[in-house]
Amino acid sequence: EIGAATPLIKFENKIKKYYSDFYSVLKRYGSVQIRNVGTIGGNIATASPIGDSLPILLSLNAEILIESFNERKILPIDNFFIDYRKTKLKKTEFIRSIKIPLFKKNIFKAFKISKRFDDDISSVCGSFNFKINNNKIKEAYIAYGGMAAVPKRAKACEEILKNKPLTINTFDQAKNYLEKDLSPIGDMRASKEYRLEIAKNLLMKCFVEINCKKLT
Repeated sequence: EIGAATPLIKFENKIKKYYSDFYSVLKRYGSVQIRNVGTIGGNIATASPIGDSLPILLSLNAEILIESFNERKILPIDNFFIDYRKTKLKKTEFIRSIKIPLFKKNIFKAFKISKRFDDDISSVCGSFNFKINNNKIKEAYIAYGGMAAVPKRAKACEEILKNKPLTINTFDQAKNYLEKDLSPIGDMRASKEYRLEIAKNLLMKCFVEINCKKLT
């Protein structure tokens, strides 16, 4: 659990112990000066579809602790975003903290795609969280930023992967379901066709890296 007012630079140093890919993405978030001032709670509350931490938190099934004058409640982050830059946060409420589950036995991957490696806004950000037993996918949590009006889980893709063997054919079939899950737009950073192709490629990249890890 981490307080919402925690600066991103402090958060990235804490999360490195548990999720190295989360750390790697955050290292590319703006600049050191920005990460010294910007907070994890602020990144969530702005509800930007290209907020770098948001698809990662979605794939990790994070929860948000919301507080008002005399009440606290916990809301799954998957239920927090309503529409473009709109959330379920009411005027009398604020984000107190974020709870991030530690999937110690899962395989977690996250990737940021942008025109510049450093200090640039994401064109697409993809995050993948898999539970794999005996070379079979038991659980799959997949989320993307930059692919819809809100950061979004790819639930149709997740379902097609569950209880399937960890093979390239499985992932090749699943990537086509991203077209059902995601509806990107084109803008100055990337066309909608490019974004969809990158989203599919990141899923395949995740499979390749998982298999490379198994061989080492």
